Amino acid sequence: MLKNILKISIIMFFIIFSSVAFSMEYSLWKEYKKNFISEDGRIIDHQNDQISHSEGQGYGMLLSVIYNDKKTFDIVWKWTKYNLQVRKDKLFAWSWGRRPNGRWQVVDYNNATDGDILIAYALLKAFKKWEVEDYKREALEILEDIKKELCVSWKGHVFLLPGYFGFKSRDSIILNPSYLILPAFKLFSNFAEKDFWERIYNDSVWLLLKARFGLFQLPPDWILLKDGISVYEKRSIYFGYDAIRVFLYVEKEKSLSNIGGRIIDLYKRFSYIPLWIDLVHDCFSLKDAPSGYYAIYARVAKNIGRRSFSKKLFKIAEKRLSLNKKNYYFFTLYLLAKDWNSEK
Repeated sequence: MLKNILKISIIMFFIIFSSVAFSMEYSLWKEYKKNFISEDGRIIDHQNDQISHSEGQGYGMLLSVIYNDKKTFDIVWKWTKYNLQVRKDKLFAWSWGRRPNGRWQVVDYNNATDGDILIAYALLKAFKKWEVEDYKREALEILEDIKKELCVSWKGHVFLLPGYFGFKSRDSIILNPSYLILPAFKLFSNFAEKDFWERIYNDSVWLLLKARFGLFQLPPDWILLKDGISVYEKRSIYFGYDAIRVFLYVEKEKSLSNIGGRIIDLYKRFSYIPLWIDLVHDCFSLKDAPSGYYAIYARVAKNIGRRSFSKKLFKIAEKRLSLNKKNYYFFTLYLLAKDWNSEK
């Protein structure tokens, strides 16, 4: 009898604890919507003259799926479709904001491939959750043009350019490791051309294994493919603002699991998370990283079995979130790290 009471008490504790935890996370989602999503569905980057990016719209759609918020998903997707999907293909203009003449419209018609990928990924996850056929149809149209317009070959490997214009010359290719969104490629292979997307997945894994630099063997923000693979120093010499996302996107790929331990070593050595690591000169920022970075480090710690250390980093991330509540990117990273690739 006493054992049964004890079992019931333990079960009730975990149910209550889980409910409280979910309630706290959902309140953060409501705060995110209040801070960054306009009534008509635009994700606003307050740090960059109130502009919107295709990447931000994709993240807004993905978070809407994670938090089972179909109403917000539809609003964000509608704004995205009618304001950014305005090219001749089905890709998205990457930047929308105030032009010099004062009008609010597309600022740059070039696409950003991570935005295209995130939007298609969110649409397919939304289709799986809510079974709206239009989501799948529209996602497949985007995937068709990603393959048609962005596919590039290098030394027997196939990759996706970061954008239609400006990343390929006669003898070199520029790539961004944080655009290699492995879970999206895996999902795409279940809906579109299986052989192609499996090739993209496998070659992306190969590149992420090769493109690690500096003392801590970390991925850079940008890569140059020429005679070999190197840090593209003209754009960035850092593991930083872009590359931090890589650790969200590789966590289910076993061959890349050892990469995550490197950034845990960083914290143990420095007792804080640097804003950036210089991969060319092997030095690092003295400025502390924002909440989203701490949350990603916490996620990595959890995935490699360092659960108590993960809880410590998540607590730091939560405290630092109050400093970043008007920064859409850092807030986004925090929410994704808490519940990335969830099937909730």
